[in-house]
Amino acid sequence: MTKILKKSKKMKSVTIDQIEAASLRGEDTSKHFGKAKRMPPREVQKMEKPGNIVKLNVDLTEEFLRELDEVALFLNISRQAVMKTYLKDGVDRHFFAKQARRMG
Repeated sequence: MTKILKKSKKMKSVTIDQIEAASLRGEDTSKHFGKAKRMPPREVQKMEKPGNIVKLNVDLTEEFLRELDEVALFLNISRQAVMKTYLKDGVDRHFFAKQARRMG
């Protein structure tokens, strides 16, 4: 069964290059797109909260928080994910360097 889309008389054909140019000029281009459909959430198995997770309060400067938010926005992940990732990376580097010193 083929789905037939009705075109609105108000809508005229526009190329992606025209939409991009309008966007770069700061114009509203939302009229060229249909309503966004969100993907349904993945089914997540209910799990008990692991006993080894500990909540922690950390004092950070506003400037550092802005930097973290900038990285999070760039990577499209949460601030918490950025903090966990970089903290784990730093700890791993520490132990790799410590191991290298022992071997060298």
